[in-house]
Amino acid sequence: MKRTITIILALCAICITGFSQNKKYKPLTSWPFVYEDFQPGRITTYQGAAIEYDQLNISLINGKPLFIKDGKIMEPDSKTIALLVIGEDSYISSNGMLLKVLKNTLKSAVVQMEIVDTEAMNKTNIGYGKSSLASTQNVSASALALETDVMNAGVIDGFNNKGIDTMKQDKNSGETLVTSRSIGIYYKGMFVPATRYDVLNIFGIDKDAVKDFIKTEKIKFNKVDDLAKLVDFLYGE
Repeated sequence: MKRTITIILALCAICITGFSQNKKYKPLTSWPFVYEDFQPGRITTYQGAAIEYDQLNISLINGKPLFIKDGKIMEPDSKTIALLVIGEDSYISSNGMLLKVLKNTLKSAVVQMEIVDTEAMNKTNIGYGKSSLASTQNVSASALALETDVMNAGVIDGFNNKGIDTMKQDKNSGETLVTSRSIGIYYKGMFVPATRYDVLNIFGIDKDAVKDFIKTEKIKFNKVDDLAKLVDFLYGE
């Protein structure tokens, strides 16, 4: 595990992370992606293979990567991904979900998770219909169309013949997709939310030592630089 994390950090170090996404872009139920357009990027696997893609994006439904092949939207095997780079943004994977790197540290990273806010979506008055999948996850059927197809299709098949051209035609026909962003630390392959409670409940740490560090260093859980110091301490304590 330590070797894997070292490889990931080395790869991340060569990427300049940032918020290159168009600030005016708002994802829709008909276009539930992190980026307004599919764009060039690179995926590096845990085995060290680097794969270039002409058109990459990330699903806001399940946090998984997507690419276009022969006019169809496809999903690579996200569990093999160590690093994904799109433009100036880099992502690392936790249990198949991509996390945006906000700051690389000496031993790990401060990351951000962005995904559909199911609770907020269901408080709206848009009146979404619900599929069987939606009924279990409380998300609209239209927003979940992508995830349903991916789950049925497996890791390399397309969205049941639903091509990218068709999606682009309907791109602006949906309702605004409500998402939530959570900042955390990347610890031994896990996303740990940036709260005192979650950090102190990490299995195997010396809680007293961590409590003392938080107090002595006056760690603020809403400060990226403080979280960077904290995650490096966790690896060294």
